[in-house]
Amino acid sequence: MTPWLLIPVKAFDSGKSRLRTVLADDARRALNEFFLRRMLATARQFPGPARTAVISECDRVLRIAAACGVQTVRQTSGPGLNRAAAEGMAKVRRRGARAVLLIASDLPTLRPCDLRELADRARRGSGIVICPDRHRTGTNAILLPRDARLRFRFGRGSFLGHCSEAMRAGFPPIVHFNARVAFDVDSPQDLVLWPGARGVLAGTAGARAINA
Repeated sequence: MTPWLLIPVKAFDSGKSRLRTVLADDARRALNEFFLRRMLATARQFPGPARTAVISECDRVLRIAAACGVQTVRQTSGPGLNRAAAEGMAKVRRRGARAVLLIASDLPTLRPCDLRELADRARRGSGIVICPDRHRTGTNAILLPRDARLRFRFGRGSFLGHCSEAMRAGFPPIVHFNARVAFDVDSPQDLVLWPGARGVLAGTAGARAINA
């Protein structure tokens, strides 16, 4: 069964706050919008717009998502990724979703084949698929099967936290490492390691920070 894709997205003004030391506000906004549009373009190929949903408190985020043909969920449970994940999961399941892949939006090297790989991995097991970041401390994606209920633990040490929560919920954690899923952009060092950063930020104050 093809999973739904659920993408929590912060407001463009507030996202990537850890990059404020190296990026001006216009560069951060441009970067956040790039991440959203790229993720939606990837999702268009798999699992497709009808099985993709964006949850956000931000009007502009939701307008872009709707214009791309995906489903939208307005976040009403209060700020924070854990609230967004729980609220979004409940609402897409009420809309008919069974297996749901919750994924970070800031994965600039992600490809549709990586999402298919995750779906295939879930079909081969009966657990909760958890994808760590490249440091193997954070969590960049979680795929929940139809009956799984998980208390989300995004934040410091979330990878081990989600593994523990999966076991508590009665589902074995299936750890799946994929280098493209693992590469997110949170810190100035991540910007340096991402070859596409200069092109995305060309014409903004961010280009100077990366070239410095």
